[in-house]
Amino acid sequence: MKKLFLLLVTALLSACASTNESQTNADNGQRPSMDQFGRMPMPVGTKLRTPESLIFGVGEGWLGRAVFELPNDANASYNFFAEQLPRQGWTMIASVRGKKSLLVFTRADRAATIEIEDSGLFSGSLASMTVSPVGSTGGASAGAGVVVQPLGGAGARRP
Repeated sequence: MKKLFLLLVTALLSACASTNESQTNADNGQRPSMDQFGRMPMPVGTKLRTPESLIFGVGEGWLGRAVFELPNDANASYNFFAEQLPRQGWTMIASVRGKKSLLVFTRADRAATIEIEDSGLFSGSLASMTVSPVGSTGGASAGAGVVVQPLGGAGARRP
């Protein structure tokens, strides 16, 4: 009985130590900053999942895919982005609300797609944000023979 108790206490202490270590790592540079993502608002307490993200550049010109742990459930996170991004000059061009929600925004020559789902860890959610330049109808796209246009455009063009 004593051995079982000692084993449980040791396991519990080990778990607490590894949790504190991961929280310390999250505090050391893994939190997104307004500077890193330009005018892309983030809820307070958001954590960047660095290993799952691929980010090029900083500030207004960043592009790539960033994966975030958000402190609120998926519904509250959806509402946050739907309300806050337009305040920063982003225009919502499409949205789907469901078990996995999707928001699509544009601003000038950039597009942002945000996919949000409950993380299953207590009450938080997980967001995957992809930001890229908006394709044009000229240049390399025209050479490829297909032009992707958001929301109801021609969709494809043959040369």
